[in-house]
Amino acid sequence: MNRTKRHILSLIMLIALLAIPTLVVFAKELGLLTISGPGIKGEVTLNDPEEMMKLEQSGFFDQAVLAKAPTGLGEGYAITAHLNLDGKVVPFVEMVYYPTEAGQPGYVHYTGRINGETLQKVDEWNILTRASDTAFRGLMTANNITLQSALIKAPAEVAPAEPAVVEPVVAPAVARMPAQPSYVILALVATILVLAGAGLAVRRRTVSHPSA
Repeated sequence: MNRTKRHILSLIMLIALLAIPTLVVFAKELGLLTISGPGIKGEVTLNDPEEMMKLEQSGFFDQAVLAKAPTGLGEGYAITAHLNLDGKVVPFVEMVYYPTEAGQPGYVHYTGRINGETLQKVDEWNILTRASDTAFRGLMTANNITLQSALIKAPAEVAPAEPAVVEPVVAPAVARMPAQPSYVILALVATILVLAGAGLAVRRRTVSHPSA
């Protein structure tokens, strides 16, 4: 009888020990989020229990790890998630959420995870499922936060500028003297010579026959 009681007591203690981790797990729940980023003035704190439960159940904090960081991302949303441990709120993860286009899963860059009682720096990239991304977007919409896509768009192509049309510079026309025929020039020269000869002859006569 004593052996039976001891066996039952041992079994009860074993069941109790196995139940302790389960009780601890149930005591951990998402308590609040602090979020900052584009479109948010300063920092916003969200702590509605129902909203926190929906986000946690969507698997927002349990995603596939990417082998390498994605490219072409701009500014994201810094998020610090806090656990409620039996009334004590402690930060358990720090991340940056990068939304893409609506309806498409975004990216998450984990920069800190809880290790013991403190956050330990990490460098992990995850991609969300559509369900968890939709849940987070719904949480933002419910709190009047409009998410801005972190995708960097290529600049629009600019049409090449039309070459400047340069008007040709036309020099002002210069009036030209009409060309004189060569025979006219010869006639003028002959006339000048005749007149010069006549003048010389008159001068000689005047010298030879001075007036009385």
